[in-house]
Amino acid sequence: MSQTAKPASLGPTRQREWWHRYLEPQERRRVMADLAISRTPHWGFRFTVMLTLSVIVAVMGLAADSAAVVIGAMLLAPLMTPVLATAATMSMALFKKAFWSFTKVILASLWSIVLAYLLSTRIGNDHLADEVISRTSPDLKDLVVALAAGAAGSYATVRKDASASLPGVAVAVALVPPIATVGIMLEAGQMSDALGALLLYVTNLAAIILASVIVFVVTGFVPPRRLATTSLRLGAATVIAGAVVVAIAIPLFQASVTAAESSNQRSEALGIVRNWLGDERDLVPSIRFDEEAGRLFVELKGVDYPPDDADLRDDLQRSFGLVPSIQWIRTEKATTTTIAATTTSVITDEEVLQADIEGLVSRWLTESNVADSETQIDINFDDVPISVRVDVAGVGSEPRLIDLLTLFDNELDRTLAARVNWTERTVLAEGTTPPDPLEVRQGLMSDRLNDWASERSLTVRSFNFDGKKAEIELVGVEEPETTPLVLDLIEIANSDITVDVFFIERLRLETTTTQPEENTDPSVETTTTTEG
Repeated sequence: MSQTAKPASLGPTRQREWWHRYLEPQERRRVMADLAISRTPHWGFRFTVMLTLSVIVAVMGLAADSAAVVIGAMLLAPLMTPVLATAATMSMALFKKAFWSFTKVILASLWSIVLAYLLSTRIGNDHLADEVISRTSPDLKDLVVALAAGAAGSYATVRKDASASLPGVAVAVALVPPIATVGIMLEAGQMSDALGALLLYVTNLAAIILASVIVFVVTGFVPPRRLATTSLRLGAATVIAGAVVVAIAIPLFQASVTAAESSNQRSEALGIVRNWLGDERDLVPSIRFDEEAGRLFVELKGVDYPPDDADLRDDLQRSFGLVPSIQWIRTEKATTTTIAATTTSVITDEEVLQADIEGLVSRWLTESNVADSETQIDINFDDVPISVRVDVAGVGSEPRLIDLLTLFDNELDRTLAARVNWTERTVLAEGTTPPDPLEVRQGLMSDRLNDWASERSLTVRSFNFDGKKAEIELVGVEEPETTPLVLDLIEIANSDITVDVFFIERLRLETTTTQPEENTDPSVETTTTTEG
């Protein structure tokens, strides 16, 4: 009786859920090696070097307000590796490894803040660039970007064919620039802005970890058998990460709402002003809210005389509950007395701003107790923001740049960049005259010459210096090497001078008689010694 042979079993068919694909073991090992979850020789040294370099590049780019340099720092930064490693180990419920990976993130963050702080003290930049300011006010949009970029980063890590997207992920969810901004703001003494930058950094971290945990599970990084046995612990960890993200989302949502309300308020106020002006008036309105001061500032520029603004004040105060402050800036027309066509001389916005700046600089010097000052102000309207350079020479203590910037911020409706060059004048006592610079240099050169000659048992017979040429006569037993002396004197003179050194050798003559012979030559000294 023949039996039909049954085909050999090819093994149990692997069941794949629609939400969970299977990842081959070798691919899983590759991901763990890429994220330094498994032991990798010299990984810590390489990570520290790249992190340090990326922070240096980020601080320089932020200080120079260069978006291109800041993007370069994003691409150099290796912080995504331990962050994704934290998410990967959490997805596999390896909480001890997750703890150590997150510890690396914390240490790297602290080192980045300290390094950025130290670099900021060295570059001495008083002006905070827009690239810095833009990272101090995160809102809900930053959280959404971080969630999407974190999911993309973890997916590109698992899927080798999508790894080319990782540079774009590094740019989208920047980690080093915000943490570098924390150090810069701490050095500048701006604690609230430093906390804002730290909130942006924490937002990115929490969103990346939460999104990556989900992606690691969905893409099959976690083996199905391990997923079944650790689902409760994984669910608890995911809930905790989600709670952190929700807690962060609350202030970000409030910031977004505040920004939207401010924009809506500005648009509503602008509509009220334009409706009051009508179409016949050539006036340009500018609106600024100051909630802390309880004021609404309205600035109007035009060639017409200002009408009665009582109705406008009532409408604005009724709509916003703030005290309106309305400023008119009128430009006048002027005609020529020649037969040429009529021309118009208009006071431009730049001229108005220049007059305001000059007035504020004068007020700043008065409040700083600077006397007898001479001031030159250069304004570059082509820069963004407009830059102001103030050259001041006066009597008194050095005026502080931060006080001038505060005046600009409080009195003007725009942000200005400022630089101050300070020259202190010295008030001499009555009846005294300032020392002659030539005499001062001659005295210093004479002191150096006498010290040098004394060390070599030489006598300085004469020394003359007229500002261009120095003549020296030396007397001694042995001719010295004078090159070091000449170099020192040229350095003290601080100019290219000629130094001529003349040497007179002194000889000692001895006789063996007890009675010296008559000396007929008065220019020769003789010494008599008696043999014992």
